[in-house]
Amino acid sequence: MYPFQHAAAANAALETYAEWGPFQPDVPGRLLEQKYTNDASEFVTLGGTRVHYRDQGPADAPVLLALHGVYSSLHTWDGWVDTLDDVRVIRLDVPGFGLTGPSANRDYSVSQYVAFLREFCEELGINSASVVGNSMGGTVGWRFAVRHEEVVQKLILVNAGRQQLLSPEAEILTTPGFDVVPRYATPRVSTRLIIRDAYGDPAKLSADTVRRYHDLLLRAGNRRAVLTLAQNTTPAPFAPDAVSVPTLIQWGREDDWLPSALPEQFAAEIPDAELQEYPELGHVPMEEAPRKTAKDAAVFLEEIS
Repeated sequence: MYPFQHAAAANAALETYAEWGPFQPDVPGRLLEQKYTNDASEFVTLGGTRVHYRDQGPADAPVLLALHGVYSSLHTWDGWVDTLDDVRVIRLDVPGFGLTGPSANRDYSVSQYVAFLREFCEELGINSASVVGNSMGGTVGWRFAVRHEEVVQKLILVNAGRQQLLSPEAEILTTPGFDVVPRYATPRVSTRLIIRDAYGDPAKLSADTVRRYHDLLLRAGNRRAVLTLAQNTTPAPFAPDAVSVPTLIQWGREDDWLPSALPEQFAAEIPDAELQEYPELGHVPMEEAPRKTAKDAAVFLEEIS
């Protein structure tokens, strides 16, 4: 065989193992940065944690702070950034996920995420912003809006959690002795099944998207962070009715991860809330239909500016 044939065979073997191999070792963050950063990527160190973020859009435009969900990363908002031309979108990999990796203090409580987000805003000089959050990011987002109403002008909840940071299906992670399995036995096929379940139309899920989710899950420390988060989830000390800013609730109705009554509950409890539903979309509508959901968000942000 020629050298390139040897390389092709080796790459094919690695791909097969990544897909099906029972033991998936951690991948160093620096190695993943070579693949998943671009010219817009920046890093800032907060409390000993090196945080990956991107700040894109006109510098003098209104700020939209975008928070991703569990298993995810700032890349989940790619389609919104491409669509929102008149908005300065700042998105980040929150501690425990993406290229940011594990928190220096290993605290993944909601209150810690809220405190971290305030520190992030202060570091970047963000005094006023709208916040959008999906899933876990929505849970953190609405509580951040309550704690820091001096910063948050508008709120968008995209299939957001009320109390929990993880879906009910993840409760198995809290079973004593089980944690060793998802810490190491996470072949790509298992990631594909999880993400497919989050889509209303699984055909929209690309191989590159699955690969990105899987690669970033393997970032050193991230799997342990997810387990710690699952095992230490605590109820919110207050309810969504404490949110005092105009709120848009975007909801993919094909969401099997969250209770079907949750969007109506949010809409009923938050005093100034509007509910916008997408019958054909799942748990991550901003990935499945980025242009549609982003344009709807833009109308909401413009109407109440």
